[in-house]
Amino acid sequence: MAKSRKEKSAINFVYLQQNFPNLTLLLRNIIYFKNIKGYTMELIKNPAYKAIAEASPLAFVVWTPDFKIIDWNKSAERIFGWRREEVIGKNFFDFLIPESAESKVRQIVEKLKAGELPSYSINENLTKDGSIIKCEWHNTVLKDKQGKITTVISMAQDVTERERMKERLQKEHNLLQTLMDNIPDSIYFKDDKNRFVMVNRAKAEHSGTTPDNMVGKTDFDFSPKEQAKKSFADDTYVIKSGRSIVDKVEKIIHSNGKEHWVSVTKVPWRNNKGKIIGTMGISRDITRRKGEQEEIENLGRLYRLIGRSINRSKTIKELSQRILKGLRKIIDFDFGDILIYDPEKNTLFCSTQIGYPKDLKEKTIPKKSEEGIAGIAAIYKEPIYIDNPKNSKLTSVIHSLLEKCGIKLQEVYAVPLMTRGTLHGVLQIGVKEGKNLSRKDRRLIKSISEEIAAGIAKIKAEEALRELAIKDPLTGLFNYRHFWEVLEKQEDRFKRYNEVYSLLYIDIDNFKECNDTYGHQEGDKVLKTLSGILKNNLRRIDSAYRIGGEEFVVLLPHTSKQKAKKVAERIQKEVHQKLYLRCKVTVSIGVADSKDGENVVKIADSAMYEAKRKGKDRIWVAGENTPFSD
Repeated sequence: MAKSRKEKSAINFVYLQQNFPNLTLLLRNIIYFKNIKGYTMELIKNPAYKAIAEASPLAFVVWTPDFKIIDWNKSAERIFGWRREEVIGKNFFDFLIPESAESKVRQIVEKLKAGELPSYSINENLTKDGSIIKCEWHNTVLKDKQGKITTVISMAQDVTERERMKERLQKEHNLLQTLMDNIPDSIYFKDDKNRFVMVNRAKAEHSGTTPDNMVGKTDFDFSPKEQAKKSFADDTYVIKSGRSIVDKVEKIIHSNGKEHWVSVTKVPWRNNKGKIIGTMGISRDITRRKGEQEEIENLGRLYRLIGRSINRSKTIKELSQRILKGLRKIIDFDFGDILIYDPEKNTLFCSTQIGYPKDLKEKTIPKKSEEGIAGIAAIYKEPIYIDNPKNSKLTSVIHSLLEKCGIKLQEVYAVPLMTRGTLHGVLQIGVKEGKNLSRKDRRLIKSISEEIAAGIAKIKAEEALRELAIKDPLTGLFNYRHFWEVLEKQEDRFKRYNEVYSLLYIDIDNFKECNDTYGHQEGDKVLKTLSGILKNNLRRIDSAYRIGGEEFVVLLPHTSKQKAKKVAERIQKEVHQKLYLRCKVTVSIGVADSKDGENVVKIADSAMYEAKRKGKDRIWVAGENTPFSD
């Protein structure tokens, strides 16, 4: 709000009274002569005025409206170098005002004449030796009874050094501000009331304002209440205790609403006497560093998870289940698949899935690899990320199936599982609408893909070694030794839980004649073909074994011999279709189940020999008198 002339005069009077108390009497005399007598020369001759003017450290320059000097005290002589007799009657513009300041001084004079009395002004002045100094001037106007200006009393003090120091401090302040503004960290000074005294550009930008606008305000003017409370408490602690807070990590919300992690350091701000007058703070945005640190920690957790999973898993399915469950604890996804690559069939098959509705499991995997995202990731051996599954051919199958269950698929990511360029499978994950797979999540998955692939390769190798020990190398069926291991467990379940099982004891008819006539190579083909027939007619829980040259056994859990007989019939029929026309080969099959007695193998074997005695190419069920033949 603009001040009135009366208020400005009062300010001038108070300033002089406070800074130069010896002038009180002089000021009273000036006012007396100004308001009562109005005679300038009587004022100058007044003993009180003369005594104070000569003793004052201020320069007293008394001049008329035409700029003629009529009085000049000793302090004026000391400050400007001119003796009194040299300046009396002269125009002060001729020797006291440098050309650079003339315009400004004339403006001040005009304001004095107009009655707009400034409280004080700082001007450049000339000294006798030609030096330019800076003086602070205070002016008092004397008028006659008609209100016409008769005299102006100007008092001045040399403030050259003070102004020089002020300029130096301003330069230092500007230098500090420039330095602070070019530092990306938030830097700020606060007084002992926790009000901002100085802030850099970064701090102001994070607060959604300018540095100047923050001065004099507190965190409560720019930050959420709870965040401001914490900052206020920290500042108060530093001021009262004199201790620093170093690298305190906390989450803050910037003016744009985004959350950031910062490392905050606050130290006591002291004056030159060592007294604490506030705090200085630096806040460094460590959001990226925090994210990278979390990413490294999560990567370490995943590596440990995969390592444990590999060591504890005997099958690829077990490994896949453990990895998907563990991965879901670190990365927030809704659906996941691990598909294993079969190089012989050049296709992917599902090892395990997680998160899908029960009735959709495995239906979400396209029959043709090239139709799905996992298949394309396998073909090109590159990760594929789709953020719009509805409009992509690669995810149309899974999207439509989930949509029928009321689930909207938002994003899908598929990563090939490879070691040294060799494909072992594909890891595929997806999220529902409202979520997303961040770049960080995708980087994590890609980073661990090789470890997962190595685990799959390891278990495949172990399975291959186990298969060498338990499988017949020619037919791929389980061998004689493994048959007895499995049978022992099956018998134990029968005894404990009364789980019925059946055996098919199979012998190839006329096999020796086939070998003699067509050679061993053809005989091997017969054995392989029969093995394929057995596999084609078995369930997942069933198993087939080659226990001798041309002797085979099929183990059928949870199966009575009546049902087992139907399996035998299907096998016999397929043998007729694939082997009989080639070399007149048939099979004799003996059927028995666990209810027939303790030695089921011997009973089934006897039934098989009974079928041979009855003319071969027959099925004989233990305990029944009528053989079956095609």
